[in-house]
Amino acid sequence: MNYLKLLFLFVISMPLFSRLWGVVTRIEKPEWLAAKMISVFKNHYDIDMNQFVGNEEDYGSLSKFFVRKLDKNTRPLKDDEKSFLSPSDGVVTVCEKVAADIATQVKGRTYSISDLVRKELDFSDGYYLFTIYLSPKDYHRYHVPVNTTVRSYIHTGWRLFPVNKMSVNCINDLFVRNERVVVKMKKDDYEFYYVAVGATFVGSIKMDFFSKPVDGKWTVVDKEYTQNQELGMFEMGSTVVLLVPENMVGEVNIGQGDTVKAGDPLFQMTKK
Repeated sequence: MNYLKLLFLFVISMPLFSRLWGVVTRIEKPEWLAAKMISVFKNHYDIDMNQFVGNEEDYGSLSKFFVRKLDKNTRPLKDDEKSFLSPSDGVVTVCEKVAADIATQVKGRTYSISDLVRKELDFSDGYYLFTIYLSPKDYHRYHVPVNTTVRSYIHTGWRLFPVNKMSVNCINDLFVRNERVVVKMKKDDYEFYYVAVGATFVGSIKMDFFSKPVDGKWTVVDKEYTQNQELGMFEMGSTVVLLVPENMVGEVNIGQGDTVKAGDPLFQMTKK
């Protein structure tokens, strides 16, 4: 049975399937078909549209519905200069201190952090690592956790394995193998990493600072962002990994298994 699971995951991780799914989700004609796909998706995942702009009828395709915006009146994102905020909705699957080049993917399965971020890092001062899993029902846009400068990014990886519970328990180095955008950010004297990891049926990983990413090499951005500013979006559920210097972290507000919303405090920042 495990071999069948692995074969299934291997096949659907090929980017072609996700690209084809992306074509399907962008169907707008006939209108009744697009509306039916949206309705089925909304009802299956019991999505509360009170938090979002408009009604399901206002979206012309399933793809547009995936990336629906929050309604600022019913769900505003509140700034908190003392806190490092959650960039997205989702479930915290990992919350841990790391003092070596190793992170938990799931209990009993690990991966190299340097391989994830495509940089050799110094772990002598320690880091905190937070992994947030976005399911298909979640809000798919992600935001800036703190006033910061985006220094640079790299677009890397080419597989698109699912990032659900079954996959993280079966696939070695899943986050390292999957397509992702690694963003290097700076807050005061601290540098931290913000990793948007793609998954099966994620049509694309979009970022505010590029229209088409440069592949395979670190690219300078040097653009300032404010807390809660939208950074990008997934066109389906996926994962965000945050790697933050331990010296930046004060009291941690969340734990493994917690459900978070974009704008919730992950931890209190240390005073400079």
